[in-house]
Amino acid sequence: MDKNPIREEFKNVKSIIFDFDGTLHNTIKIYYPAFSSGIKILREHGFAKDFELSEENVSKFLGEKPTFAYDLLAKDADKDFKEEVMAHVGKMMDENIKKGIGELYRGTVEVLEELYQNYDLYILSNCRESYLEKALDVYKIKKYFKNYYAAESYDYIPKDEIIKKERKNLREEIIFVGDRHHDMLAAKNNNLKSIFCTYGFGDECEGKDANYKIDSIKELLEIL
Repeated sequence: MDKNPIREEFKNVKSIIFDFDGTLHNTIKIYYPAFSSGIKILREHGFAKDFELSEENVSKFLGEKPTFAYDLLAKDADKDFKEEVMAHVGKMMDENIKKGIGELYRGTVEVLEELYQNYDLYILSNCRESYLEKALDVYKIKKYFKNYYAAESYDYIPKDEIIKKERKNLREEIIFVGDRHHDMLAAKNNNLKSIFCTYGFGDECEGKDANYKIDSIKELLEIL
């Protein structure tokens, strides 16, 4: 019987690092209403006037560090004001999670349950500590992960640098599963294999350097 070449490529994997937003978590459900309220505040102060508010446009900010959107849409605004709006949006996101508005991608829990039996699982996300803690608690998936890393804990340095800091604590071989360009770059800069999630919030071109692409989280079980 012929061996699956993709499964062979990943046969030595011991540790899997997951991005969170756009990979496990369909974040737009909680982010769009929260961010919309932030845009309202920005516009009241003369910013983001030309920004077209739509899920497609807002989703481009997901997976980036929290300051990215505000530095882009209100670049001339006072730093304290931007941080105030960012905190407001973050608080609303947390409340939306608690209200049950958010959701994991279909099949996520089943995939984690199975992978957890054979691999060490981790999360690395460009997010706030409190947000990640809250989400993992609400979705009851914290138990599947050996550790989880929020970029806020590292002053939002790039993901590839966070991996360099933590790699000694992970069993080799390691793969990175994510949906944005910096996920793929983090893998490339650390000589890790990568899997790109086409269903997430990144453009298809962001996964050009991935070893493999998946259209559903469930496809992981076909190759690992």
